[in-house]
Amino acid sequence: MSITISPAITKMTVRSQRGVSMLEVLIAMVLLITALIGATALQITGLQTNRSAYYRSQASVIAYDIADRIRINASYALGDNDRYTLDTSSAALPSISTCASSTNGCSEATIRDLDLLEWSEHFIDVNGIGHDGSDYQPILPAGVGNISVSGASISVLISWQELDWNVGGGGNKADATKQLSLDFNLSN
Repeated sequence: MSITISPAITKMTVRSQRGVSMLEVLIAMVLLITALIGATALQITGLQTNRSAYYRSQASVIAYDIADRIRINASYALGDNDRYTLDTSSAALPSISTCASSTNGCSEATIRDLDLLEWSEHFIDVNGIGHDGSDYQPILPAGVGNISVSGASISVLISWQELDWNVGGGGNKADATKQLSLDFNLSN
């Protein structure tokens, strides 16, 4: 079996393949640029997702920090609903105590004061604790901590601002308030 190629087809193929046309180059450039823009958009989205996950994990650590502090001082916390109730956006913080250096040690009330002061440092610059001064940076942007106590039930709510997709609005992105809630019960 032999295959014969027509001389007319051979001549046409050779003549039409003398070089790359400008249109072909433009199409290749558009495809390449589109692929690069898509890869860049994926990279930026990945970075934003990682930042969001970092904020959620920090909020979780902060919530469990105060939960552990309250559990350690459970007998005092169960005595009154207002003992560990706190809103870092509006509440006056307890005064700083130096009971650790005294010979009598710390009472349950001064331990609570220290717990609330140290925990509040995650959200606001507390005088005498942490990095005081103008270069203070909170862990969570515009973060607020709220502790609610009702008997043995304790709720810790942490809120922060984060750049997020604004699906319902006119723009692509906007600041959104994110929250993490931790609820637990105390027992003596």
